[in-house]
Amino acid sequence: MRAMYYGTQYYRPPFPRKEFWAKDLKNIIELGFNIIKLWAVWNDVERKEGVFTFDELDELVEMAKGYGLDVMINTIVEGAPYWLYEKYSDCFYESVKGEKITPGGPANIPTGGWPGFCMDHPEAAEAICRFIKETSAHFKDRENVVIIDVWNEPHLEPMYDYPKELLCACKASNAEFRKWLKARYRTLENLNEAWFRRYTDWNQIVPPPRFGTYPDMMDWRRFWLYNLRRWLEEKVAAARAGAPNKLIQTHCASACYMGAAGNGALGTELADEFLLAEPVDLFGLSSFPAWLMGNMREEHFLAHMINLDMIGAAARGKTFYQVELQGGAGKPDVLGHVTPDKYDMRVWNWNIITAGGKGAVYWQYAYEPAGVESPGFGLTGFEHENTERSLEAGRCARYFQEKGLDETVSVLSMNGICISRNASLFLFAAERQEKMYADSLLGAYKVCADAGIPVRFVHTDYLKDAWDEGLCVLYVPMAIALSGEEQNDILAFAEKGGKVVVEAAAGFYDERGEMDVRTSLLKKVFEAEDFSVLYQENVERGKEHIVDKDGRLVCKGVSYVQTMEIHKGDKLGFVGDVSEQAKENGHCAYARSPYGKGCVEWIGTYPAMMAKREADEACTAFVQNAFVPQGYDFLRELKAEGLIVRMLRKEGCAANALCNGEKYVLAAVNQHAGERTIMVNVQGEVFEAVVPGYDGVLLELSSDSCEKDLSNGSGKEENKNGC
Repeated sequence: MRAMYYGTQYYRPPFPRKEFWAKDLKNIIELGFNIIKLWAVWNDVERKEGVFTFDELDELVEMAKGYGLDVMINTIVEGAPYWLYEKYSDCFYESVKGEKITPGGPANIPTGGWPGFCMDHPEAAEAICRFIKETSAHFKDRENVVIIDVWNEPHLEPMYDYPKELLCACKASNAEFRKWLKARYRTLENLNEAWFRRYTDWNQIVPPPRFGTYPDMMDWRRFWLYNLRRWLEEKVAAARAGAPNKLIQTHCASACYMGAAGNGALGTELADEFLLAEPVDLFGLSSFPAWLMGNMREEHFLAHMINLDMIGAAARGKTFYQVELQGGAGKPDVLGHVTPDKYDMRVWNWNIITAGGKGAVYWQYAYEPAGVESPGFGLTGFEHENTERSLEAGRCARYFQEKGLDETVSVLSMNGICISRNASLFLFAAERQEKMYADSLLGAYKVCADAGIPVRFVHTDYLKDAWDEGLCVLYVPMAIALSGEEQNDILAFAEKGGKVVVEAAAGFYDERGEMDVRTSLLKKVFEAEDFSVLYQENVERGKEHIVDKDGRLVCKGVSYVQTMEIHKGDKLGFVGDVSEQAKENGHCAYARSPYGKGCVEWIGTYPAMMAKREADEACTAFVQNAFVPQGYDFLRELKAEGLIVRMLRKEGCAANALCNGEKYVLAAVNQHAGERTIMVNVQGEVFEAVVPGYDGVLLELSSDSCEKDLSNGSGKEENKNGC
């Protein structure tokens, strides 16, 4: 039985003040919420070494119990105790320039102590884990404390305030980096070969102080992604030791391949949701859409949705939800920022449900009284009174809980957008160009959203399972760097019968950032040679667009256009002026080739990025045509233009079948002002609905008979992948 979590962050010491508690908690339960989040800040709890004070938290937990509210405790080790400063002065985070990040008062921790200590120092790690264990143990017998969140927005903590620095290069982290490199390369000779260096001793290796060579920067950033996963595992172990009967949770600040502002964050903030979801029981994310995700309403609606779908993909069937959702005005500006209204709250909630999430916890109930976040974020007004935001949030909470969605899980779409850690890290190493990758992911996603095509994200970590999980189409945007294993897995998917669409220069670089086109999947699939890349200074010139044999525009070139001579497969497009006849003997820029039971299609530019940046019609059409319109095996037809549509099913039902009266729920959210219509044909039975503007619908689908078993992707035998 899955729970749904609807509620609000309530207490971050010392706010709200005690005189508000009883009134606020009473209103929280009356709104229809079932949980509150309380911060256990390290320097507020362990003010003296070894002395743990939980008085205010205990009082709030007991008061919440009286109102029937559950509680999650969020352990905040980033607010380090002051008595540790001298004791552990060598445990501070440090930049490659040697600057130590001295703890102080940040925007989000009134009691200061931020960013705390680097856990690569054993003594710092021990103290941090002791605090988490003691806090968890203190609440292990409190029945209404149901969740311990061991890491608030895991990332390399100083990076939010130091985004242009390269961290952490403290002595202990350098030692851990060398240890990781030894495990990765085994011998110094192997590392020298990989990095093009001439080290004679492991101790000569330091983190790269600047951008320049790819292998060292990619490895350093990759090390930190796995290192933070190790830190999370230590925190989880501490919480389980203290409270083995509680659910353990973490929540990311965003989907880090996108970043909260859509600029890409993997190489900078160093959190990877696809590494962080596995160690915990519950997973989630923070989202402040009106503040961080776009100036226009429809822009931040879509950005919020892509973050949810990525986090859901990372959760891999595990319960995930919105652990923090913007409740009021964000920052900056002295008196706050854009304040969301009831329509924002409504669409954000529909986004969560459509993505398969299990609730929303708002940041926060009351406005922030002090610091640069003041007077932002309050779901309620300046006197803690209800607002249209809080009333709409409560209405959504009651509605979705009444619908019994706690017992549903997401159905996996036949359509997938590929995510690669190596592709993202390569673009970071290329002088922080991750936005190109984030724009490409968002572009492919936006095309599907605009056309009402169901789609999901498929990380290369899990690509081996994708065919058996029902995937038919894999769109691979801007995968300039891919490991040999990633390329083999992509081709294995095609070999089984899948359709793969790759963009320009796919796999030109390996996971170390070394170019060798001879090992590229393009070489293997198309027996290609004579590769060429043309830089696109101005895409409006029209001379370097991709046209078909009849001179019709296939796709505008964006940033670069790659061409090659192929000896296997069909030449479908060439570089040329759209007004001229393309010549058969030219190097092709668009091709398709059978591969095993499936096929691989290649386009020599970046249409997904162009679809996002320019909303170009030709690029949009190219990406859209890659996917299966109905999105699910058991649907004959789906018409849902302008709607984001996902399928949910009750746990225990067959994953890709709709028969014998089984009930599925189709969730659709309309992120636009005007109403839209949806029509779905399920084995001959038609379901239709009108979706009002800035709203959503739930359609219960059922079939009394089953024309044929579509489980385990047998619908693929009808060549639904389009190869």
